[in-house]
Amino acid sequence: MKHLIALSMKYIRRQRLRTVLTFMCITLSAFILTTICAYGSSLYTTLYNETIMDNGSWEVDISSWVEQAKDKTKAEDIIAHHAVVDDYICTDSGFINTTIYSADNKVGLLELSDGKNTIVCNNLTVSNLSGNTELLGKYDQNSITSVINPSSLKNGIFVPHSLKDMGYSEGDTITLTVRPFTGTIDEDSDIIKQVRAELKDRYGTEYCKGEEGYEKLTKEERKKAFRDSFSFYLHSKKRMAFGNIPYTDIQYGTPVEYSFRIAGFIAPNGIVFDDDSFIIVNTGSEKLSLNDFHEKNPDIIFNTTHDMKIRLTDSCDYDEALKMLFTDLGYNYDTDYLDEYEYPHHENSMLLALELKSPYAIASKMVMIVPMLLVLLIAWFIARFVIDNTFEMAVQERSTHFAAMRIMGASKTQVAFVVLNEALFYCFTAVPLGMILAVLICKACFTALKKSGLPYFEFSAKPAFLILAAFLTIIALFISAYTSAMWASRKLSPAEALNFGKPRSKKKLRKRKSKLNLSFRQFLRRYTKKNIKASKSRFVVATITMALGVTMFTATSLIGTYLYREIKKEDIIFDFDYYMEGYVSSEPDKPLEETDKYFGDKEIFSKYKITALDFVMLSTVDGSDKVVTEKLTRPPKKGASAVRLCVIGEAEYNEKGIDNLTGISYEEYRKNDGVLYNNSVYGDGYFTDEFATPPKEIFDESYTDLKKGFTITDYNGTAYQIIGKMSSKLADNAIIIPIEKASEYGVNSFDIILKVSDSKHYEQAKANVEEFKKNCFCTDLNELYMSCTGFTSFVSAIIKIVLTFLVSIWLVGILSMINSVNTSVLNRSRELMMLRSVGMSRNQLRKSVMQETVMFSATAAISGTILGIGIYMLCIMSEMKLSDFFAVPAVAAIALTLNIIISLIAAIPAVRNLNRVESIAQAANS
Repeated sequence: MKHLIALSMKYIRRQRLRTVLTFMCITLSAFILTTICAYGSSLYTTLYNETIMDNGSWEVDISSWVEQAKDKTKAEDIIAHHAVVDDYICTDSGFINTTIYSADNKVGLLELSDGKNTIVCNNLTVSNLSGNTELLGKYDQNSITSVINPSSLKNGIFVPHSLKDMGYSEGDTITLTVRPFTGTIDEDSDIIKQVRAELKDRYGTEYCKGEEGYEKLTKEERKKAFRDSFSFYLHSKKRMAFGNIPYTDIQYGTPVEYSFRIAGFIAPNGIVFDDDSFIIVNTGSEKLSLNDFHEKNPDIIFNTTHDMKIRLTDSCDYDEALKMLFTDLGYNYDTDYLDEYEYPHHENSMLLALELKSPYAIASKMVMIVPMLLVLLIAWFIARFVIDNTFEMAVQERSTHFAAMRIMGASKTQVAFVVLNEALFYCFTAVPLGMILAVLICKACFTALKKSGLPYFEFSAKPAFLILAAFLTIIALFISAYTSAMWASRKLSPAEALNFGKPRSKKKLRKRKSKLNLSFRQFLRRYTKKNIKASKSRFVVATITMALGVTMFTATSLIGTYLYREIKKEDIIFDFDYYMEGYVSSEPDKPLEETDKYFGDKEIFSKYKITALDFVMLSTVDGSDKVVTEKLTRPPKKGASAVRLCVIGEAEYNEKGIDNLTGISYEEYRKNDGVLYNNSVYGDGYFTDEFATPPKEIFDESYTDLKKGFTITDYNGTAYQIIGKMSSKLADNAIIIPIEKASEYGVNSFDIILKVSDSKHYEQAKANVEEFKKNCFCTDLNELYMSCTGFTSFVSAIIKIVLTFLVSIWLVGILSMINSVNTSVLNRSRELMMLRSVGMSRNQLRKSVMQETVMFSATAAISGTILGIGIYMLCIMSEMKLSDFFAVPAVAAIALTLNIIISLIAAIPAVRNLNRVESIAQAANS
């Protein structure tokens, strides 16, 4: 045994070229399989992270089981303490709506008062949360009636920021008196008369749809009339708060008092006006209910919802656990469980499939699993053929040695052991190396993807995936080694041993016309074809693997060129990384104080801007609309009844060149009692939109000092002293307000725009943003790092991933071609000696070898390029244009040129082996 091991190791040491080629082929095969498994493991973890963050970690929604229960409180208690329930989140919400649809403009509202201040709204929502809020995902949190950050929630009652504006703070106890009231809009008030006159001037009639006077209008007048209710026009179009609209004939319902301690503040999610909704979120043990309010005011619309989401224990079978829970709630499993109308239960199917808990969930996601398995299977077959090809050629080269061993008395088992021992050597050297390289490259790619702004992406090399990759590689290695060992261990005839080849079946010879009169070029072409046909399997394996590399190169190059052209044309690369909407400062008079703590470091954030854009309706009572129409807008706009409020900071003020344009520094402007009015140089169709591409300027920048200027007012009574008008790159038809004075003009909601200085500071920037989101309030956070600063990192990561597969597969094809040609030369050494002896020159022999490699690469290049172009056309089929094919000839030429260069390089080892033929031929001639 020791001698056989020494013999196999001797072969490995002496046949250096063959050992290197075999080692590289097995390493690359292990690399490809491990790469696919490592990417699969990382994608699994990434998908799991995305599911947890977006959908939550709950497994099944059984809200309907609670809704159908006779005693909902008891049902919730059973679920919360059940043996099969590992965790749960329960949301009980009560919703009161006072909206009244009436032709006489009668409205229904709610009045909430603490005895000193009054809030008027049209709906009230109380949500009682119990259980683990961390089970909720991002979409679940947005579906609740308020914006909730689970990690920052404490036990207690959370109320809107409007109470904070009234002077309350965390820890204060408040008593709110809630009572409904109905009333009719006071048509005799001056403000309503002005609005009616405005309606008639703008729409041709003072009546809105649904009013009594609307029915008396002609068909043409109805077409022109405002298409919604009058109260909607006041509230939405005129921006009048419910509490500022004058009412008459007011009738109050029965009041109900609620006393509680304030645990924190929230704000409505997606609600346009602060006084539309009053939302209370209770996370304490004692529920806050609106049932008493409804009992005392039964005419008010009152609705309740019960949301119950659970996570089952891992130790129980999923289906059996659900069956047990359903039965313990008092339902009949056989008749009710499958009733999707009365007792539906919605599953977090992606999470269940990833956790391998539910067979049905796994089956529903097979459309995602099957393609990955197919890719892995194809890669395994490629690895299997490449390794088999390598071992077959390695054994063929030593067929005479194996025949000599058999003649000297070695058994079949001993001969097979020599080959299998070599496989064992590669198993402990080449396979681990390929796997380690694959893991390292995969880690680098996924780390780059995460740093480019994709928080879900995470590198993960799970043992199960790595074991699968090792198993597939070792199986492919030993199957190939076994087949070659079995061939080497059988009895070889002297003729077979001298021919270096596997025995072929005898074919009946056909009479052919002599071809000795052919020219050298014709003879060389036919001779090359004959040699390729004699090794069809090797030719097919090498061509397919090289063609796959060419296909990937062609397809990715064309798709990359197309995407680059589209990105450049659409200009979708943003100029900021984070966009936060609806930031409400806890210190309205100092809105920058909080944000400076998180975003003031210029080393981390190269761009830090706070802005706000709002609309206000101009008062028609004092003629403010006429002042704006006749003296400020450009060109004069008939019926201009609204202006924008554009709140900016010092950075944007200087960035837009307002200091140079007006000659007023930001510090001077901030201290001035007046404000500037702006007409955009882009025209009246321009909006300040950070997402839009820069429009074309159609006006010159200008500034007019109005000295004392004009005073205009809006419907809420806020006065604006206009001291100058200008044309700049700021918002059109807008009053420009310094951010420090925003609260004076009723603006308390801001947008924050951030840009990270570079990719090195991304993690710190992200941590600062998350900390800000946790401690401060904003309605929405958009992370666009990948489309701005992180775009280069993202593209680099994608290129790395593509190159990983492209280079490895292409390299496998190249090595297979080197193996095939080199072995073909060694197998035909006597044939080549004969040709050399009868007069074929050294250059002619080299040409024959090079032509063979060129045939390999040309076939692979042509087939791979055609397939790559086909994949490209399939990807852009829906938007195919002639310009999309301009890059095709260049990419095809590059692929063909690369393959020809590769083929010439690949011929070098075979050409060197011709020296042996040369020396033997010289000896024969002498």
